[in-house]
Amino acid sequence: MKLKIVEEIKHGEKGAQNSHLIDVSGGLFGFPDIKQMELFYDQEELPFMWLREEIKEGLAFIVIEPGGIIPDYTVEISDNDVDYLGITGADDTMILNIVTLPNEGNSKISVNLVGPVIVNRNTLIAKQCIINNHDKYSARYILDLADSGE
Repeated sequence: MKLKIVEEIKHGEKGAQNSHLIDVSGGLFGFPDIKQMELFYDQEELPFMWLREEIKEGLAFIVIEPGGIIPDYTVEISDNDVDYLGITGADDTMILNIVTLPNEGNSKISVNLVGPVIVNRNTLIAKQCIINNHDKYSARYILDLADSGE
């Protein structure tokens, strides 16, 4: 199934902090014991959001929704993943790409376009998926925020 990339985020008022509990029991690569995470965002920090464990000092990822940031990004996932997530159409989905921040010797922010976390917007069931069209994208896509209007 080809999924639609939402072009803009509409999540509340400026300065508002929002969070949702996401069921990730379907899998995050390398973290099979994690079953639930919180998607947390502050309107002032968008497009960056946090996908984090609810426990103190727990695992946390910085994520983005790619719409309006990653040009011509399309996501195709397997029928098994569509069935698992209970997706009935493109409007049911939220696509979250994991961001890697630079270390001391590097100033580039990268984004994993090959293995996004796909969330059913209605049920909040999520799974990290290797997209079917992975050969078109990089797991280390360099994010240039100057081009995104930020």
